[in-house]
Amino acid sequence: MNATHRLEVRPHLDDLGQVRDFIEASAAAHAMPADRVGELVLAVDEWVSNLIEHGGLTEAARIEIEVVRGPDAIRVRIRDPGDPFDPTRHDDRDLDLSPLEHEKPGGFGLALLRRLVDGVSYRLAEDGCNELVLAKRL
Repeated sequence: MNATHRLEVRPHLDDLGQVRDFIEASAAAHAMPADRVGELVLAVDEWVSNLIEHGGLTEAARIEIEVVRGPDAIRVRIRDPGDPFDPTRHDDRDLDLSPLEHEKPGGFGLALLRRLVDGVSYRLAEDGCNELVLAKRL
């Protein structure tokens, strides 16, 4: 992926506003329709907030985000040096059920993520970093 827009943030919830602004501006700069921009912003926000809260990142770690426009989609690559986690190997929670009907709380983020974007791929890079790519069609 050749990055056209790149951001690096600390693993702090305080930096989520910067991430949202970056995704919104990058997607808009790539001529993504406004209604789809909001969905992409929410998807990236969900993933990055989960990394910060559950990813095992240290204070010194950085989360790298790149936004690239392809011929028919925008791709957001998110890299982090936290605990390996492949979201493509986990089942979605049933969003049609009330959260009160589930045995354990939480776990809806992956289902939400998949509904907001058109593609999700993951790989563990050679340097040990997680790489998640979210694709959103234009």
